Amino acid sequence: MGREEDFLIYCMERYRYYKNLSGNDVAELFEKYSVYCYIKQYFESLHTMGDYYIVQDIDDYIRDREGTYCGKTDS
Repeated sequence: MGREEDFLIYCMERYRYYKNLSGNDVAELFEKYSVYCYIKQYFESLHTMGDYYIVQDIDDYIRDREGTYCGKTDS
């Protein structure tokens, strides 16, 4: 597995943890909103950020694609 694929899994796990979702829920959400493509496209900048920023960025991306947030990020 390459760095980008490893990072995709990392992002999924962090998102699952922060949002208290199942792995299946996260996979469906990422597929529905093309989050996988987004993470691969912006890998170079995202992989330098912290967990909270990554989760917020994914939420912002999903909101921009659909107009709603998918849950609450704990501060």
